[in-house]
Amino acid sequence: MDLHMLENIVCIAEEKSITRAAQKRFVTQSALNQQLQKLEAELGTPLFIRTRGNWQATPAGEAYVNAARQMLLLKRDTYKRIGEYREDSARHLTVGLIPERGVEMFTAVYPDFHRAFPQIRIEPVECHVRAMQQMISDGQLDLGLATLAEGQQDDNDYHRMAEEEIVLAIPSEHPLAAGGCRDWRGAGEAELCRFAEEPFVRIYRRSTLFAVTEPLFEAAGFEPQVLFSTASNLSKYRIVSLGLGCALLPAMYARAGEGVVFFRLPQRPSWLVTLCTRRGAYLGEAERCYIRLCREYWNKRLNRTA
Repeated sequence: MDLHMLENIVCIAEEKSITRAAQKRFVTQSALNQQLQKLEAELGTPLFIRTRGNWQATPAGEAYVNAARQMLLLKRDTYKRIGEYREDSARHLTVGLIPERGVEMFTAVYPDFHRAFPQIRIEPVECHVRAMQQMISDGQLDLGLATLAEGQQDDNDYHRMAEEEIVLAIPSEHPLAAGGCRDWRGAGEAELCRFAEEPFVRIYRRSTLFAVTEPLFEAAGFEPQVLFSTASNLSKYRIVSLGLGCALLPAMYARAGEGVVFFRLPQRPSWLVTLCTRRGAYLGEAERCYIRLCREYWNKRLNRTA
């Protein structure tokens, strides 16, 4: 079976356009169309419903594309295994990074990884967790940093890095700040319901953290007064430090600084920091090294957070 043909058909399915697929695969549209027509004649059924700019796979097409993806992933894993026997093996890893913390982690671990594997090029891709999970399933990413609430793991494999607590941050000048602490590990407990009348900086709804924090407000019996919503935990921290509102923050962002004190919640809410890989994917020496360096980073990072 021609693997280039498999790649071409998968590309048509992903691009939903034979024109865009031809451009991406660096072939002429007429050559790609002839290849598709020959394949459909061989199979005796169409693989795509042709509509302008939005080609959709037929049921037979979906079956073919799914099988093609599996064969291409098998080829990829096989080449990766064989490459480990070559001293001059030069390849690249694509790694998914969630915004803020992913980039910070990558810049911390990359120097050690590069010293261990100077011949391997890493291609970082910044994306959100749900998109990352799908890209890993499809083989577009080799590894991805994912922070997950309970029940958010899919059929991929997840390598646990750490469990990260979620804490309450309030302005240090707030009347309820007594008992709070600049070091979240030494902070006293506070019931979230005590802050029902306070404005909160809220994480945006598509964030994984939203799934962790919203049940906390529900359990406390109030809907928070939202000062504004953001995708950035750093922004949440800064707004609290300016005395404008409260926030629920992952421990990594509960940093000692002027203007902020922390409380721990009685429930000790948390989420998992993981590295995600495709289910059953072969993990070579380089991938295992990257996972180890990331795990060491998170152990040190969370231990230093205060």
